[in-house]
Amino acid sequence: MSWDRKKGGPATGYYYESKRVEGKPYPVKVYRGRGTAGQLAAALVDARRRERQAESETVRAEAAATADADRLAEELFDSARLLAGAWLVVTGHHNHNGCWRKKGD
Repeated sequence: MSWDRKKGGPATGYYYESKRVEGKPYPVKVYRGRGTAGQLAAALVDARRRERQAESETVRAEAAATADADRLAEELFDSARLLAGAWLVVTGHHNHNGCWRKKGD
């Protein structure tokens, strides 16, 4: 997304938007206008970018709010797995490539 000035063109320049096109490995510049039309297109693109940034900040805030709960749940899972493994060893099992088996089988 940029304002480009061409030699011999208007002083305000031309507004181009970078878009991905299916089948092309690189983005393509799409002409959006000059003057008022270009400013309107630039304002719409800027509004979409600010909206995406606000959504990203919301997602990051939610992730930060649940980070402690996720950490506690992971600790609980690790403790439960350790306790279950200890119980299986006490009852005569062994871990065979990630699969618990009774010894002698």
